[in-house]
Amino acid sequence: MKDHRNLFLGIVVASFFLLFTGCKIFPLKSNNSSGETSNTTETPGPVIPPLSSVEFLEASTYVGPNGTLHSIKDKKPVTGVLVAFHPNGLKKSEINYIDGLREGSAQWWTASGQLKHLRNYHKGQLSGSWTEYYGGSEQKRQEQIYDNGVEIMRQGWWPNGKKKFEATFLSGEEKSRQSWDASGAPIHEKATSAPTTPAAPKNEP
Repeated sequence: MKDHRNLFLGIVVASFFLLFTGCKIFPLKSNNSSGETSNTTETPGPVIPPLSSVEFLEASTYVGPNGTLHSIKDKKPVTGVLVAFHPNGLKKSEINYIDGLREGSAQWWTASGQLKHLRNYHKGQLSGSWTEYYGGSEQKRQEQIYDNGVEIMRQGWWPNGKKKFEATFLSGEEKSRQSWDASGAPIHEKATSAPTTPAAPKNEP
């Protein structure tokens, strides 16, 4: 009888030992209240900074029948700054609008943050300079000058900064041109050759 009692006490003691030490020997999977395990890691996606009170995205707008940009929310022509971002979160473009038309400066950047295009507008028309830069530098590649949407002059530069050409326009037609090679020496056009117009920089949205 005494042996049975000792055996019973031994089993009880062993059970308590396993109860209090078992979680250390066989740890349970730990979960927080959200259902995520404590060792779970997530890679955050691109972070787009919050927009200021005057900034808006293209998705919040639509083009009206007269070509002006309107807000989807209140159906009115937009006034503010239209912005866009590259997938890496850096700003892609910034265009000023007043009453649904481009007004003032507009800028575009490469995905690495270098200025790509700089334009000026008045009441939706190109007015003043439209400058294009060589990728990855502040060196101008080409500049066009506009008056109420009509081009009046265009000039370009070699990558080394030397002037490449300069042309003037009248009513949209090229009237004069001068050209230089990469060393800065003038290039004399043949009298019989018709003047050619360099291609305009690719239009951005």
